Amino acid sequence: MLQAIVGTIEWFERIVEGAPVAMVLVDPQQRIALVNHGAEQLFGHSRAALVGQPLDVLLPVQSRRSHRALAADYLRAPRARLIGEGRDLKGLHASGAEIPVEIGLSPLQAPDGCYTLASIVDLRERQRAERDQGYMAAVVESAEDAVITRDMHGLIQTWNPGAERLLGYAAAEILGQPVARLIPAERGNDEALIVAEIGQGRRVAQYETLRRRKDGSLVEVSLTVSPILDRLGRVIGAAKIMQDISRRKRAELELQQSNEQLLRVNQALDEFVYTASHDLRAPLVGVNRLAQWILEDDPAVAGKSRERLLTIQGRITRMARLLDDIRDYARAGQASAPAGLAMTASALVADVLSALEVPAGFSVRCDAALAGVPVSRVPLQQVLHNLIANALKHHDRATGAISVTVQEQGERLRFIVEDDGPGIPLEYRQDIFDMFRTLRPRDVIEGSGMGLALVRRIVERMGGACGVEGPAGRGARFWFDWPRTTWPTESNDEHATGNDPAG
Repeated sequence: MLQAIVGTIEWFERIVEGAPVAMVLVDPQQRIALVNHGAEQLFGHSRAALVGQPLDVLLPVQSRRSHRALAADYLRAPRARLIGEGRDLKGLHASGAEIPVEIGLSPLQAPDGCYTLASIVDLRERQRAERDQGYMAAVVESAEDAVITRDMHGLIQTWNPGAERLLGYAAAEILGQPVARLIPAERGNDEALIVAEIGQGRRVAQYETLRRRKDGSLVEVSLTVSPILDRLGRVIGAAKIMQDISRRKRAELELQQSNEQLLRVNQALDEFVYTASHDLRAPLVGVNRLAQWILEDDPAVAGKSRERLLTIQGRITRMARLLDDIRDYARAGQASAPAGLAMTASALVADVLSALEVPAGFSVRCDAALAGVPVSRVPLQQVLHNLIANALKHHDRATGAISVTVQEQGERLRFIVEDDGPGIPLEYRQDIFDMFRTLRPRDVIEGSGMGLALVRRIVERMGGACGVEGPAGRGARFWFDWPRTTWPTESNDEHATGNDPAG
């Protein structure tokens, strides 16, 4: 009978099979006569299992009674119609899951009655897209930033409240208008550059520019622009998120001006400290010379008077050293990178030791690894000089040992100067890096209290850190981080022949 309806059954089956939606042919008794591959996919049944079955197998149980009544009504006056639009119409998957659907009905008359061809559309993807679109619309509407979409002709398609607040236009007066209205003349190339990127399907992120408000004023904005694609992947427009960055730009400018002013103040202060330390040296030299004349020219000066004059000279020496340290401290803030031809770290330690008075009972051991580590002389030499000199000066015994080692830590080196002296109590290990801080009276150990402060200032200027470790008893382990140096390409004679101290 089916062949009587459609003529050539093979022809009909090929058309149904090639349809992009699920299709089911139902006979006058509401039995399934034919299904296509789309219907198998949608409902999860094979066609062999469906053909000859009552149509009810594709309907949820609670819908079957009402469907029979609707089918009887339809067969009394069959006509092409769409059902499900605006209704909660469901199909039944083989797993028991219900599927939201929309159905188009087409009657086919035959000698034994009216057949119905049902075209069934799965609404799950559409509903998901509508739900996502609703979520997205809610997000866009509530966004603080301006969110705008435009088509490929440059006409504005959507305009959220954030855009109204930022640019001053109500949606009704700007929709359909060219986006060029928002672009200042001096930024005319902006849109062409953005369109070129979007046309290639590429996103433009954090593009800082200017936009013109309705009142003619300009506002600094950061743009993020993404292409809008159709279902075939073709670019049909662009979505722009526009953020007001004028406040941030003002803050950046103010910070830059503050930094420049602070830099000028620091430079003036450094110059003052350097000049003052130099100028104060002259009267100290005069006072020291006067005390020396008294000691040399007046044999009657003896006992307490002689002792007091020698104390004055000691104080003068201390003051001169303090002025030198203050000058060096000021200079330490002026360098921002190591300088000088690269040499081995062990050769640099040897140079430091040659400038120090190492007592006969002391040994300074240099780790063999230092012979393969390139460093620049300035200002690393000053840091090592201070740490080794401190270890010698503050040792409480006639004999002692000091070691200098290095550890590789990625792009940086960690130098360690370790001694077996009296150690540093835990409660003072942070304070000793402060200016003018000493743990013993200056009349017992001469010093300005600037050495470790100078070490910290130089190391931090190089982007590193420093500290002290060690047990609560004897011994101290000073460490500092230092940027790595590479061997000079034009020559590496120096690091090959450097005078390394004996281990």
